[in-house]
Amino acid sequence: MLTPDQIQSLRQEIVTLLSSVDRPGIDKVLKYLDESGFYQAPSSPTCHHNWPGGLAQHSLGVYHRAKELDGTLPTDSLIIAALLHDLCKARKFYYDANGKLHGRTIHIKGHGLRSVKLLEQCDLQLTEEERRAIRWHMGEHKAKDEQEAPDLETARTEALWHAVHKADGLNAKSND
Repeated sequence: MLTPDQIQSLRQEIVTLLSSVDRPGIDKVLKYLDESGFYQAPSSPTCHHNWPGGLAQHSLGVYHRAKELDGTLPTDSLIIAALLHDLCKARKFYYDANGKLHGRTIHIKGHGLRSVKLLEQCDLQLTEEERRAIRWHMGEHKAKDEQEAPDLETARTEALWHAVHKADGLNAKSND
């Protein structure tokens, strides 16, 4: 369980990292994070980081792990892909006034794709490698059709995807 001060500290570190990215749309992303409940949401209702603030804790943990795994990646791309790979979970999971967790039905299948769509709605200009790293970060999921298969296969050849995918799995298992 995280204290309000710990959640605020996570928020500050995430804001500082994202604010260092000089990219159109980053201000809208920061606003979305505050308005969506990103910093208070769990990463999952029953699996890893399933407590208030877990989504922010997990996202920051993925960033730090990915940076350790590959320190040669472009800083902006690493910040964007690692911190925002689960962005869509902010509005999917939320706590009511009594502290009870709720989930909303989301109509876009695949949380990587939903996160990419939200970033596009914030007008964040993603590189293709960033888009693929976020879209396919779960890795073991298969493309739903022949049109998506080449995009997934390309992602699997890219260093950013490898770092985010591996860091996501490691952080989820460690719960730190």
